[in-house]
Amino acid sequence: MREPFILILSTSGGAGHHRAAEALLEATHRSPTPIRAAHHDCLDFTSKSFKRLYAESYLAMVNTIPEVWGYLYSQSEKKPYTKKGLLRIFDHFNYSRYLKTLRDMAPDIVLCTHFLPYISLAERDLPKEGIRAPFVAATTDFDVHQLWVNDCVQRYFVHDAETAWQLASKGIDQAIIGVTGIPVGSGFAGRVDKQTARQHLAMPKDRFTVMVLSGGFGVGHVQDITEGVVSLLGSFPSRAFNLIVICGRNEVLQKDLEKRTFPGNIHKSIMGYVSNVHELMDAADILVSKSGGLTSAEAMAKGLPMIIVDPIPGQETRNADMIVERGAGVLAHDYHNLVFKLRETINDPKRLEMMRERTSALAHPRAAETILNDILHRYLRPSSPHN
Repeated sequence: MREPFILILSTSGGAGHHRAAEALLEATHRSPTPIRAAHHDCLDFTSKSFKRLYAESYLAMVNTIPEVWGYLYSQSEKKPYTKKGLLRIFDHFNYSRYLKTLRDMAPDIVLCTHFLPYISLAERDLPKEGIRAPFVAATTDFDVHQLWVNDCVQRYFVHDAETAWQLASKGIDQAIIGVTGIPVGSGFAGRVDKQTARQHLAMPKDRFTVMVLSGGFGVGHVQDITEGVVSLLGSFPSRAFNLIVICGRNEVLQKDLEKRTFPGNIHKSIMGYVSNVHELMDAADILVSKSGGLTSAEAMAKGLPMIIVDPIPGQETRNADMIVERGAGVLAHDYHNLVFKLRETINDPKRLEMMRERTSALAHPRAAETILNDILHRYLRPSSPHN
């Protein structure tokens, strides 16, 4: 009997969808069940110009006119996704190579960490096109937008019971919704003692540690955020701190911060794009970040409370609502408010400990394995017609 083949598809436009897909791919490598698996960006099977336009237009919008993105997000939430007129014609031709690739790869399951891999094919007769593999969706935020909802999806995986309830309110049968958490990499499955983690990272061990995370593409006003954090930490002359700043792919920001003179009570670690976020989160006491779904899920897995600043209107503001409502973090309305919220957190260790407990209660560090096991049980058992 041949090994089942799971095709994992993500989409450019924010790093979180790719990270979730890589976590799922990693889970297949650890599975005791023999599995073939591959991860691709579905836009790799379209024209290079379209892939660049799709990714860059999203990043440009959330960086320069986030209010417009928030408006489009809320408007598209109001009714089911449909294709009309030129869009239907455009998708028919633009995704023809992608459709052929799916047919040639002949997967047993198509596991999506973004809605585009399946809504791009919406309204096609997929079995007639030679695509018989079930599509399943692993959502990557704490809220499920209407765009995720499509008749071709046979199973959804969501963060928690509230997310499942919201998805069901959009007409999805509760029987096909699995509450698993958002898939995160294996580095987030366990925790390391903070002092041990700091020692491993060559940081002073006995210092309150603040981590500022910009996101995989350097999205967000990290310069302003860091200036506020440095100013606050420097105002505690009798205390010493560690400050970790992850600049992502923003090399200009990284160089600017590396040149900056920091107060003597701050040990700084300025980094670009890193692959050991899990180790850095182990070392941190508080995370200052936007509320991207993957970043938030990773922080939860590490029991790391968040001070949320500058969330993107739409999916990130809804993530922020959930985090704050559950007591796993606080929301700073602007950079000045961030300084106040961080000062209150430093001055109130009991509150910080409560936030750690609430954060840990939301954690699903083995969501990727849970999703994979669900798929294997439901679709890829020996009796499955896809084998």
